[in-house]
Amino acid sequence: MRKRERTPAHARIRAALITGLALLALLAGGCDGPGAGHRIVLIGGSGNEGPGRHAYAEGVRRLAKMLAGSPQGRDAEIVVYERGWPSDPAALRGASTVVLYFDGLDRHPLHDAAHRAQLGALVRQGVGLVALHQASTVPADDASLDLRAWLGGERVGMFDRTTETATVSPVGATHPITRGVGAFTYRDEFYPTLRFAAKGVRPVLRSTLHVQYRDGAAVVEDRPEAVTVGWAYERPDGGRSFGYTGAHFLAALEQPALRTVLLNAILWTAGVEVPAGGAATADDPGGPPAEIAMPSAVVTASEHDATTFHADRQRSGWHRRGTGPTAAQLEDPAFGLLWESPPLDAYEGQAPRLYASPLYLEQVRITAGQHRGQSFKVVFAASNHGYVYAINAGKAGDVAPGRILWRTRLAAPCHLQPAPLDAVPTGVLSTPVIDTARGRIYVTSCDPKQRWQAYALDIGSGQVIEGWPVRLDEARFNAVNANAGPSRVPPKRRFDFRVQRGALNLSPDGSRLYVTFGETETGWLVAVDTLHPRVASAFAAVAMPHRGSGGIWGAGGPALDADGNVFVVTGSGFDGYRDQSHDWTQSALKLSDSPVDGLRLRGTYTPFNHCGSAKMDIDLGSGGASLLADLEPGQTATPRLMVVGGKQGNAYLLDRERLPGKLDRRPACGLDAASDGSLLPPQRQPQFAGRGPLSVFGPYSEQDAAMDQARGRSVPANYRDGQGAVHVYLTGNTRRAEGSAEAVPPSLVKLRVATMPGQPAHLAVERRQMDLVLINPGSPVISSDGTRDPIVWVLDENARRSAPLAGADTPAPVLYAFDGDSLELLWKSASGQLHTSGKYNEPVFAHGAVVVGTDRIQAFGPDAPARAKPVASAAASATRVAAADSGLDGAVLFQQRCAACHDHPQGNIPPRALLESRSRAYIVDTLTQGAMRAQASGLSANDIDAIAGYLGKR
Repeated sequence: MRKRERTPAHARIRAALITGLALLALLAGGCDGPGAGHRIVLIGGSGNEGPGRHAYAEGVRRLAKMLAGSPQGRDAEIVVYERGWPSDPAALRGASTVVLYFDGLDRHPLHDAAHRAQLGALVRQGVGLVALHQASTVPADDASLDLRAWLGGERVGMFDRTTETATVSPVGATHPITRGVGAFTYRDEFYPTLRFAAKGVRPVLRSTLHVQYRDGAAVVEDRPEAVTVGWAYERPDGGRSFGYTGAHFLAALEQPALRTVLLNAILWTAGVEVPAGGAATADDPGGPPAEIAMPSAVVTASEHDATTFHADRQRSGWHRRGTGPTAAQLEDPAFGLLWESPPLDAYEGQAPRLYASPLYLEQVRITAGQHRGQSFKVVFAASNHGYVYAINAGKAGDVAPGRILWRTRLAAPCHLQPAPLDAVPTGVLSTPVIDTARGRIYVTSCDPKQRWQAYALDIGSGQVIEGWPVRLDEARFNAVNANAGPSRVPPKRRFDFRVQRGALNLSPDGSRLYVTFGETETGWLVAVDTLHPRVASAFAAVAMPHRGSGGIWGAGGPALDADGNVFVVTGSGFDGYRDQSHDWTQSALKLSDSPVDGLRLRGTYTPFNHCGSAKMDIDLGSGGASLLADLEPGQTATPRLMVVGGKQGNAYLLDRERLPGKLDRRPACGLDAASDGSLLPPQRQPQFAGRGPLSVFGPYSEQDAAMDQARGRSVPANYRDGQGAVHVYLTGNTRRAEGSAEAVPPSLVKLRVATMPGQPAHLAVERRQMDLVLINPGSPVISSDGTRDPIVWVLDENARRSAPLAGADTPAPVLYAFDGDSLELLWKSASGQLHTSGKYNEPVFAHGAVVVGTDRIQAFGPDAPARAKPVASAAASATRVAAADSGLDGAVLFQQRCAACHDHPQGNIPPRALLESRSRAYIVDTLTQGAMRAQASGLSANDIDAIAGYLGKR
């Protein structure tokens, strides 16, 4: 076997030695194998893509070693030119076949007219030809290099390519090139689009590829194409040629089936008979290069990871590692839409909605599918249609950001009754949680047969892990209920309208998955054993349930401290107050959890006015708790704090080490705000006669703060500056007047945690954002460079809470960025730029971009490509078609349309008596613009006015 070009003297000595050895073999009796008398020339080139890629010199050496070790090739003369076309014009003389393995386009050696003439003369003599990878790539604008006549096929320009794990299969009846070869799967870079000669070409290897790069640009959509990757060509001159677009990676030569294919092809083009079982190959052609050895871990944990809702287990909302855009970047006109995924999977003709906030991991190795073996920055998303996705968040080779790396369909979604939630299917509503140590993502979804289930998916593949899903039904909860009444919680609903909207959370050691439920006979906190998948413990918010009260439905779900204590906040429904023990409607709860004792109540807080707020569906638990980072003991007597908001628009600061309530019963109802057990500001509050909880979004009301009149449904966020001061941000809605659904500023408020040595801390308003109105904002999140330069991000649904998410006029959300110090607006997304989303989700930060889940994943950042300005969609400008008058009076219309629910209300359905106390204008607004708009479909303006008049007369 000859390698490289040597000095003339060295070459003569080596040639004499080879001749001598050949003569010695003949004198010994002759044992010529099939390759005897054949000369195989391999030409490599200089690589230009880094270790293990385009390693042509090492590649031709390995091919030569494989040939020399094969019974069919060991007696052939094998000549290797490692570093490009040989300078000796006679170097190719006598060749039986020539193997080309080098770069194409302007680096192609056959650009040289002398090289073309040299190879052309051989081809005309019937010499074989093999071209691997780019050796078949010719410039699109140079007709002088037309390889179809010699090779049978060519790739014209850098038109397209894909790097993926693909299954390559032999085509049709066995060709000598595919003898001894079945389908094989490995990772390589392929060229999907080729131009073939009109006759004589036979595809011998095909694969279904997912093109990643086409027309000079990365492709986001995944559109599989069945293409030829290897072909044989019997030329009119009698010669034979073979082309293969793979072999980009040196590691491709470790694939046994591909080694057999290449040996078969080289032998076939050289005129050597290929055995029926294919050419035998050496087991070890050289071993994998160290540079491309794959790591064993699926997830490489990073401080930039966002593995759960609101940044961390504590629900601080603070992303402090410099992962978001900077204020300077936001001021640049080039800041905008960087990339977006394709629209996610529809169901029954409806576009998906992402109630779940996206999550992010800095480095994930994909272990299945076309991207197997490659590492990516990954955004994870889950839709109301029951799908979970891993989506590329940064350019990785030719894989564009926005490309879906894997998708898993959990099941068909539920259609909650008596009316679907927000008029859309209900699959995944809550934000999943990721365990990086175990390489898992946990997610819950509702399906029509099994209802709610918890799934554990492998991060690298999306496959459901053995032993999962775990069914989440009340029979299992009752069996391990730590707050059981005299009898098990009986389902009294006509329909199952359980909602699992609260974000999932994990214990610090990952052994417990925490799940919350609302809109039920009672709310539930559930602990799922992740080591032995099962419901391990549960806690009913109301031991002796009534109406749908006590639901834990806020988007924040449970918060956890470093000791593993679990904090949840419960809500109510209309007429939700009962004076009974172990009823924790309208309360913040602290629970411990252990394998022996399960969930155990350790602390409670219930506002002073819980009786009235429970009666009027003014949920305390409309968002969730945010745990503050521990303060220095010298700063305050209450260094471990938590903040809770709620529909009433108040902010409650609590000492989470010493929650003020009892463990068996809520405090007596009262009207004295100063008796409230939270850490009250020292100043008199305007809405009270003296001290009381801080009202952030007003006007303060004990009657009107439900449904579209609610003041807040978000989880607070907190941030500590460089001086150690802690700031709390809340989003919500200030109403123009009591009972009004119209929002006015402020919608974003910044509070300060005021401290004094030896004294309890309290909250004080630091700044209000008075320039903008947010219609239905999600929870604020903070990005910063450590303790510097905070930016507050808010995703506003841009429509009332009651707005349906299906139909012609679905809302188009808006993303805002505010200066965390001044609350001045820094940037907002353009009108119509974001597609319709779910409700109460929030952005996440990935690789310097801010990422939003809508009906797809959309990422904003610096140096965005120029795009056409978004235009208002037809849906956004759609008007309601006027309906004809029914001619019926208000009493009949109410009986037909409304009585079934309001005469037998449950949960957040108001009773008829409450409707009768509302003004005529209120009822008209609710039926035309508000919560009952969908139910009023088909009613004319006169019909609606008739119903409002009927209720107002009673």
